[in-house]
Amino acid sequence: MPNLLLTYNPLFARIGLIVLALVLVAAYLFYHSHRVRKARASAASAGATATAGGQQLFEHTVRPGSSVASEIMRAVLILLAVWITISLGLILLPDGAIDRMAQTLRLRSGRLPPQERISLLYLGDETKGKEFHIRGVVRNISTQPIEKLDATVRLYAVDGSLLETAVVRMETELIAPDATSSFHLTFPEYAGQFGSYAVDFKLRQGEAMSYKDVRHGS
Repeated sequence: MPNLLLTYNPLFARIGLIVLALVLVAAYLFYHSHRVRKARASAASAGATATAGGQQLFEHTVRPGSSVASEIMRAVLILLAVWITISLGLILLPDGAIDRMAQTLRLRSGRLPPQERISLLYLGDETKGKEFHIRGVVRNISTQPIEKLDATVRLYAVDGSLLETAVVRMETELIAPDATSSFHLTFPEYAGQFGSYAVDFKLRQGEAMSYKDVRHGS
């Protein structure tokens, strides 16, 4: 039985974005405090008067002066902050929602779906002791043999977040036209952490393989 192969962990991406956001905030605070100290030093050298005109001069002096370099730096910091916020928001979204968004965008783009070459005949799971098993069966519905087809299984938590991604090889390396092949994934030490799962197929060279789901007669 093939073991579970971890290929992606969204926790690392979340931690990376949070660290980058903290570094960005620290850089902005350092940049802003440096400008304020420079302005205050300039104001102190000029002095402050109690007259109305002097008060206006003081207010104008303590306001940090702008330059092309400072404006560019501020624009870069703002753009980085927006990018980090959007990226972190997308990562925190349930992966099922992201899949639905991607599907909606593909439909709106008007592009025709790729020709289906395989059909999914069966997909099911069972628990044996401390092991969680997922099995699937596909059929080659094209007129050409399919070689080195893999199944990519994504396992989600109850809240919809992605927990694990596994790549499982088919039982046979070559699937002839109208022939079937199966895959079997075993997850040891299962403790009920998976709320749902989904499967996709791709060739081992990396090309995604569109499939037709016929489990319910579709």
